[in-house]
Amino acid sequence: MKFGRTFFFLGTLLVAGLARSAPLNAADDAVFIDPSDPAVIRKTVIPFASEVLLRASDLPTHSEAHPNVAFGEQRFSYISVSPDGSYLAFSVDGSLSDWSGVYDLGKKELHQVALSFDAQALAPVWAADGRRVVFEEEDSVGRRYLQVYDLAKRERCGLDYRSAKNKYLNLHGPWWSEAGDKVYFQVEVNNKYRRSMGLKPLAVPARIGEANAQCQELVLRSVEKFMAEVPTGNIPREALATLPKGPL
Repeated sequence: MKFGRTFFFLGTLLVAGLARSAPLNAADDAVFIDPSDPAVIRKTVIPFASEVLLRASDLPTHSEAHPNVAFGEQRFSYISVSPDGSYLAFSVDGSLSDWSGVYDLGKKELHQVALSFDAQALAPVWAADGRRVVFEEEDSVGRRYLQVYDLAKRERCGLDYRSAKNKYLNLHGPWWSEAGDKVYFQVEVNNKYRRSMGLKPLAVPARIGEANAQCQELVLRSVEKFMAEVPTGNIPREALATLPKGPL
């Protein structure tokens, strides 16, 4: 069973998030989760008119990798269109299990990426070349981690506390290098989880993590060191606004 949580499907927030996504084929195109029915994804075709791109009723009912795991009642929670407009990455809020996937808009083919068993599937973030996408997830004790998916290879790899060799770390807020060969993310101590284990919270400055697209060669840096070594032009404005300061 998934842990309990509140569902948020505010149309204004969804539109704001989609404003950062590339359009499908024309500047006026927009793809959005229907605010009145989050089981439907729509595409604007002309002002004030839209067509259905994908319905939750068209989705698989069980995990491909774990056939005994059912998703339950499904609704879309996050979506993002690839930079070239060819693919739609999405996260599904299932009453039994969340999951993430990619939908080929041209071929109308759907690929399951990751099962978020006992976890919440969060927003996808595309690399600039559209070859890879990273999904964020949060488990029942508040740990954040990442799933990287390669479209051409149809392969997935993960970045989590095990990658950083510390089960009390969150890996979240990902973004990509300009070339799309490295993924960056914020790394913070998960004090909620520490408290649940009877441990005192730690006041540790956040760091920036870096890994290659195969989820290898993980490096953790202080924010200042990262800013000194990586051009700020490569950091999305949203990430810059949330990066905390910490000692070298």
